[in-house]
Amino acid sequence: MTGKGEMAPVAEWRWRPFLLWAGAAALLALSFVAPPALALWRALDTSLFTALNGSIGWGEGAALFWAAANENRFRVLALLVLTFAWLVHLGGEKGTALHRDMALGLVTLAVTLLLLALAAALPAQIRDAPIVVWTGANVLGDLVSWSDAGRSETARLPALAAVAAGALTALLWTGFGRGLGLGGLALLLALALPRIASGDEWASDHIAGGGIAALAALALARGTPLLHWVYRAALVPTDVLLNRWDRIVERFSIEGRENFHPARQVLRGMCVGAADLVPGVSGGTMALILGIYQRLIGAIAHFDAKLLGNLRRLEITAAARHVDILFLIPIGIGVLLALIIFSRVVPLSVLITEYPEIMFGFFFGLIAASIVGLLAHVETGGMKGLVWLALGAGFGLAAATLVPVQTPDASWFIFLAGMAAIAAMLVPGISGSFVLLILGKYTDAIDALGRLDFSFLLPLLGGVVSGALVFSRAISWLLGRFYRQTMLTVIGILAGSLLAVWPFKERHYETIGGKERLVSADAYVPLNLDATVAGGVIAILAGILLYRFLDRLAQHSGDEAA
Repeated sequence: MTGKGEMAPVAEWRWRPFLLWAGAAALLALSFVAPPALALWRALDTSLFTALNGSIGWGEGAALFWAAANENRFRVLALLVLTFAWLVHLGGEKGTALHRDMALGLVTLAVTLLLLALAAALPAQIRDAPIVVWTGANVLGDLVSWSDAGRSETARLPALAAVAAGALTALLWTGFGRGLGLGGLALLLALALPRIASGDEWASDHIAGGGIAALAALALARGTPLLHWVYRAALVPTDVLLNRWDRIVERFSIEGRENFHPARQVLRGMCVGAADLVPGVSGGTMALILGIYQRLIGAIAHFDAKLLGNLRRLEITAAARHVDILFLIPIGIGVLLALIIFSRVVPLSVLITEYPEIMFGFFFGLIAASIVGLLAHVETGGMKGLVWLALGAGFGLAAATLVPVQTPDASWFIFLAGMAAIAAMLVPGISGSFVLLILGKYTDAIDALGRLDFSFLLPLLGGVVSGALVFSRAISWLLGRFYRQTMLTVIGILAGSLLAVWPFKERHYETIGGKERLVSADAYVPLNLDATVAGGVIAILAGILLYRFLDRLAQHSGDEAA
């Protein structure tokens, strides 16, 4: 049951490793009551709190950073990132390895929840929080009006969040390797450091919780057959589900198309959905980067008369194959998840308003890198190819310089806005969100998603569906007849649209109809290096690195050919 050279739960009792890891956990727990060790813990708590809390006073940016990191939404996002990393790992597995890793994932979840439940049930040490003990400390809640950080009066030893993160780190490292293990460690730090900086918890609360849980998990995994028993039990439903999925794939897949495991497609769908929420970034651009653009357009275009004929004759298998259902469903699930996460859990509209240089810098780097990468896959074909690139660049530049306008709030206009937005989403380089922004409906759409306001969402969705059916056929026809010219034009549009996501702009907002609206954005080239410029540059580099990761995920040659 081992994979990729990593350890896995043992099938019998091994007293030596069990006593080693369990003894280490016991010693760590006892160190919090032994006077000599207790003095060292107090010194560590003092030094870490004063250093991290002192950084809050560096400026408004630092205070906003720590306040955001203390939000529950940030913790959910950190956990989601780790989950996505596991899905990426899972998406690269097939056959026996996939069955094994699915079962190991269930084991990891079960044991983490078990250790968390034990930690919650056992007696804990409750003591004064650092912010109460230290007078003169920076109180985040006083510096950032919307933050409740720095208001705790007591701290719990051990911290329950650290227990979960510590157990995850040990189990992921043991079962899946160093990469995911380091991801668990990053989650532990992401949960701990903001709480220490705000003074709501001590560093030792997290070291105790994470350390004892990790050592206990290693004792269970390396010294007892408990995890092996859970693993064997988890294999039963895992094998049933995956074998059933194999039969579904065999029945509904199109020959030559990759459909074995949907995790990768769900992740791609999430990337497309997240991109569609950012003004200036196109879901079509993300689909192109991920290597699924042509397949996606073709699948949408197949919602046609032939599909209706298949359904009328109850030819379900033929209908499912016609629209490439095994591709569309996971992509659609990913898009829906992204819309929920980035409108309710981590609202992109707020991040874009509060941190425009970082957010737009990230997407600028991603799109710029994608232009270079896509040019490597499409031959320009001499001067004629350069003409198509120039035409696309001119169109993209014109779209990027449009200014938001005031428009009606009637349902008929929301329907038309939905059609215009999906037309833009389907064309790489033109952002559907940017079109909504131009039409004065972007903020309304994000708010409606967050509130589930169906009086706005239903006409918008109607326009999106209608537009998708119309424009996907046109794009599919162009790709089928004039692939190189279409792709060169699209790459040119991407290049021209870079102005829309240039991070360094003077953005001006006005309150119109009781809503804060962007009325102008004047680009500039920064001449001085400050925290804002540095953040934007780092974000650009992060976007470039993400493109390299997405390019690997895409496997362009195989996917587009499929």
